[in-house]
Amino acid sequence: MVTDSSNQENQRDFHRCGVEIAFSFSIIKGKEIVGPYPAHTINLSGGGMFFATTCPMLQAGDLILAEFSEAADAQKCSDANLSGDFMARVIRNTANEADNVTKTDCERSYQLAVEFQFLHKATKNDIVAFLNQYEAFLRHQQK
Repeated sequence: MVTDSSNQENQRDFHRCGVEIAFSFSIIKGKEIVGPYPAHTINLSGGGMFFATTCPMLQAGDLILAEFSEAADAQKCSDANLSGDFMARVIRNTANEADNVTKTDCERSYQLAVEFQFLHKATKNDIVAFLNQYEAFLRHQQK
């Protein structure tokens, strides 16, 4: 069987939606929790998210606890609830190369891919419902 690498999006378990939502996260280091640190999503799915932060401390394999607030602007267009804490494991950390050239370490933007951990199926369904409503809202705005 031949696989097409350009079809990577379809190989994921969940559709990813480009949405910017501010949230905070804490890093779970053994028995300690360090944070919170500010961040914002770049895209989101029922299985994980890609986000940006100025926190340089995350590496692949680290666990984080992401906390979404009900007050997020993107959530105003949806009846679905995205608030709460979500545990996730970092699977990729990439410093924004353009930012590395002109900014100091504390101002660099880091982009991270995380996979949600220990989510109930109902919570994944809530995330997918939120994203479906958000995309419908965007389509309606474009008309």
